[in-house]
Amino acid sequence: MPTGDGAERPESEAESDTVPPEMSLTRSDERVLAYLADAGADYPALVAGNTGLYASHVETRLDVLAQAGLVEAATEEIVYRITDDGRDALDDDRATWSG
Repeated sequence: MPTGDGAERPESEAESDTVPPEMSLTRSDERVLAYLADAGADYPALVAGNTGLYASHVETRLDVLAQAGLVEAATEEIVYRITDDGRDALDDDRATWSG
């Protein structure tokens, strides 16, 4: 949900706690994965700045996406990149939106 400052509020408290057995991507997840698919790898704060999401929300979603194997730490400095499984999940999710 957009706020007056252009950032987006987290979609729900529950989405940040666990990875469902069959993970369904949130809109925030789609934005993060799409950004990483284009950018390659980036710091969570820069992912947030470039997607219009709050940094704390992006960090939470990156943790969940990493647990699901959709992103991975690219360096020891906590720079994330999308995995092949993340690209597949993004492509599958996009297909449901256009179908």
